[in-house]
Amino acid sequence: MTSMLERLFGGMFGGTIIMVLVSAAVIIFLRALYGPRGRFRDPRWDESNRRIRQQEAEARERRLKAFQDEQEQAMRLERGDTEQGGRDER
Repeated sequence: MTSMLERLFGGMFGGTIIMVLVSAAVIIFLRALYGPRGRFRDPRWDESNRRIRQQEAEARERRLKAFQDEQEQAMRLERGDTEQGGRDER
């Protein structure tokens, strides 16, 4: 077992393997502490993020509605419809 570990960590990429393992351990540790159900996660941040996402969704809906209204009006003008929705009498 020791010779296998010596070959693994003492070889050409030994330092790289150790660095990757230590980095993975740190990432897993921080995710456990501060991740989605982490012990030290601040609920105020979650509430703030929820409010921001809601505001962004409302802004997207307003932009989409304005765009659709513009497209609808352009289509009416193209067809020659009047503002009341009827056709022009010719």
